[in-house]
Amino acid sequence: MLKSVCLMGALLVAAAPAFGQSCGTAPLAPAIPASSDLNGKAPDDAHKFVLDVLKNVKAYQASLGTYRGCLKAQEAVELTALNDAKTAGDKTKIAAAQQQAQSTIDVENKTVETEQQLATDYGTLHNAYCAMGTGLAGCPAAPATH
Repeated sequence: MLKSVCLMGALLVAAAPAFGQSCGTAPLAPAIPASSDLNGKAPDDAHKFVLDVLKNVKAYQASLGTYRGCLKAQEAVELTALNDAKTAGDKTKIAAAQQQAQSTIDVENKTVETEQQLATDYGTLHNAYCAMGTGLAGCPAAPATH
């Protein structure tokens, strides 16, 4: 019985790096066109262009949510393995578990950085569209002047 428990533990530790890849690769962020790509477009065409970009951003964010959910589940398993290694006092397993958990956290942090940059780039494009004129669909109304 003890042999099978130890064997199972060894298999789990050996599988940990493979499990770290179980979420696959992060979704690919869509390219956000430059504001200059709006040059020469009629307001209606520019609006459609910006909405198409927004749809791509939203689709990316949806897939990113699924991917991050997987990373969170993976992180929970890795932190459990870390706590088990700490309880056992096995410094080698502790170091490996810490490295694996940190790797998952780093991947998640990278997705956050990418999403933040995507939001910034989309905001720049949207602001350029809104600067094309007043009363454009999807743009804030100009403040009233007195």
